[in-house]
Amino acid sequence: MLPFAIINFHELCPAELCEVTVHKFHTPVEQTADQVISYFLHDLQDDRKAPAAANIQHLLFSRLQAEIFQVIRKESTILFPVIEKASENKEDPRCIQPTTYQTIRSSYQKITLLLQKLRQVTGNYQLQPTWSNAYKICIGDMYVLEQLVHQWMYVTQNILYPAVTKPGTILIQQDDLPHSSSID
Repeated sequence: MLPFAIINFHELCPAELCEVTVHKFHTPVEQTADQVISYFLHDLQDDRKAPAAANIQHLLFSRLQAEIFQVIRKESTILFPVIEKASENKEDPRCIQPTTYQTIRSSYQKITLLLQKLRQVTGNYQLQPTWSNAYKICIGDMYVLEQLVHQWMYVTQNILYPAVTKPGTILIQQDDLPHSSSID
C-alpha cells in the first residue's frame, strides 16, 4: 500500500479492515494522543502563554485519551483477533455478538461527546497569535486527533462492524433519531 494511496474500505474483507484500522487509525491516534498529553504533562505548567482554558482541556483530553485507548485495546486484543480467526478458518464473518457491538458503539458515543466538549473549550481549534508555539502545536494535534478518530469510527461503524455483527443488532435507536416525537 502506498503511504497516501486512497483506500476503498468497501473493497476490503473484514480481516483486512482490521489490519488497516490498526495501521491507519489506531497507531496514529495513539501517537498523536501521546504528543498532546506530553504537552499537558511536561510543558503546560511552564507555558505562560497558554490560556486558562488549557487546564480544562487537559482534564477533558485525559478522559478522552483513556476512552480511546480502552476501545483500541478492546478492538486490537479481543475483537480483531476473533474477526481475523473467523476469516482464516473461512467461517461465517458474522462472529461478533450484538451486545459486544453495542458496547463498542456506546464507547464511540462517549468519545464523540468528549470530542465535542473539547472542541468547545478549544474555541473550535482556532489558533491565537498570542499563544506559544508549543501550545499551538498541541491544539493542532488535538484537531488532527479529532479527524483521525472520526474517520476510524466511520469506517468501523459503517463498514466493519455491520459486516461482522450477528443478526439481531439494532443499528439505529430511538435516541439517535433527530427530532423524533411520539404520537401518543
